[in-house]
Amino acid sequence: MPPSYTRRTTFIGAMGALGLAGLSDRVVASSRRPIRALAFDGFTILDPRAIPAAVSAVFPEKGKAIAGAWTAKIFELSWIETAAGRYSGFRALADAALQQVGELNGITIGPADRASLVSTFGSLPLWPDAEVTLQKLRQSRIRLAFLSNLEQGDLEANMRRNGLDRLMEPPLSTDKVGAFKPSSRAYAMARDHFGLAADGIGFAAFGGWDALGAKWFGYRTAWVNRLGSPAERLSPAPDVSGSDLSSVLRLAAAGGK
Repeated sequence: MPPSYTRRTTFIGAMGALGLAGLSDRVVASSRRPIRALAFDGFTILDPRAIPAAVSAVFPEKGKAIAGAWTAKIFELSWIETAAGRYSGFRALADAALQQVGELNGITIGPADRASLVSTFGSLPLWPDAEVTLQKLRQSRIRLAFLSNLEQGDLEANMRRNGLDRLMEPPLSTDKVGAFKPSSRAYAMARDHFGLAADGIGFAAFGGWDALGAKWFGYRTAWVNRLGSPAERLSPAPDVSGSDLSSVLRLAAAGGK
C-alpha cells in the first residue's frame, strides 16, 4: 500500500473522530507527535462583545468609541509592561487604560463606574460554539486549559459561571509568572502545566499577534479570527485559521490523533 495512502487514511480517520471528515482536504496532516493538550486564550471561548455593551450602557453616546479605544489601550499597556519586564495585573492595567481613554474623550470616569466596567471581564458569556467544541475535544481525550492575560480570579469566575470547570483544567493566568503574553514566560505555563513538549500542545489564539507569539514559542496554533482581522505580516503563519472554533478542531485532527 502506498505510504501516502496510509497517511491520508489515518488522517481522515482522525478527522472523522472529531466529526470533521468533510474538512480533511483543508489541512495538511502533521508528521509530528499528536496534540495531547490545548491552551486557549480567554477570548476564543469567552465572548468579549459584552465589554462594549457594558461601556455603552454607561456612556450611550460615546460607548462604542470608548470601548474600542479602551481595548486597544489595554493591549498597548500590556505590551509596554512586557517589554519593560513589569507586571501590574490585568485589572490594574485595565483601570489605568480606562482612565486614560476617558481623559482623551473629555470624560471623567469615576471609581465606581471604572470598577463596574473592569469587573465585566469576570462575567463574560460563552461564544455560541464554545461548549460543544470543548465537549468534542474532551471526548477525544485532549486536555484543555485557558492560558490568558486575564486575572486568575476572573478566569475562575468565568469558568464557574459558564460550567467550564467540568470540561477544562484550572486556568493558567499570567498572574502565575508576572508577565503578559507574548512573553515566553507566559506561553511556557502550558508546557509546564501539561508536562508535554511544546510540539505536543496546541494553542488557540483570539488575536493574530497571540498566534504569532505562541508559534514562536513552539506551539502549533489555531487563530480563531472571530473579528475578521487582517493577518500579521511577520512569519510564521498560524497552522490553521478560521472565523470560529472549527479551526481548533482542525488543528487537533491534523495533529495526528
